[in-house]
Amino acid sequence: MNYFPILLGLIAGGTVAIGAIIISKGKFSKTTIGYLGAFTGGILSYLALDTGSEAEEIVTNFLSAKDYSAFTIALILTSVGLLGTWLLLSLLEKNPSGEGLPVVVASALGFHNIGEGFAIAAALLSGSVAAAWAFTIGFAVHNATEGFAISSPAVMSKRVMGLKVLIPLSLLAGLPTTLGASIYYLGISNEIFLAFLNVIASASLVFVMIRININASSLLGGFKARFWTWLFIGIATTYGLEVLLDILGGATF
Repeated sequence: MNYFPILLGLIAGGTVAIGAIIISKGKFSKTTIGYLGAFTGGILSYLALDTGSEAEEIVTNFLSAKDYSAFTIALILTSVGLLGTWLLLSLLEKNPSGEGLPVVVASALGFHNIGEGFAIAAALLSGSVAAAWAFTIGFAVHNATEGFAISSPAVMSKRVMGLKVLIPLSLLAGLPTTLGASIYYLGISNEIFLAFLNVIASASLVFVMIRININASSLLGGFKARFWTWLFIGIATTYGLEVLLDILGGATF
């Protein structure tokens, strides 16, 4: 087996821990924590829309191709995945203080990051090692911001997360990038499976995003201009990194 895609996946996913540790070790005022929460909410909002649209595109393509059996199966599975994820998370996350949110965030990001591994391996399969490296570096920067989302719920509830907790959660969020690279490189890329995976990720991200945004708004005095401004900054930052990745991935190396 060629271990190169696994190496690139480790590099791309490993930076989640950097962002998580930076935020957890910082000293922040109540207002700064609110800004951080809104920023994190923006990141999660964009990722939720991104993964949800990818699932919708796959399902719609079955309909456009008049593959009605695949469309029906995909529609049922994604519907079950969407509602089932929300119901399951509502049962698991019983503590209103948000103590379970970091685990939910890390799990959701893990599902999302499998797709990043697909992109890296696809570049390798096309013969462009330079493009694969470009994706890897871009995802590494992007995933550091995702690490903020893991630590933010704890910071907002004024709890301390030690390295014994942060590192496993960061691995839960980042290592699936390697899994995605390996699966795609081995030729396993069933579209219905990808749609189901994206729906679970999107549903998880929406669940966490709503909770974080409510907490952030309460720290900032409600859904006022400064909340929406920092939510926008989070969305714009994530979108900007994605655009950069698309430019680098489409460039001729």
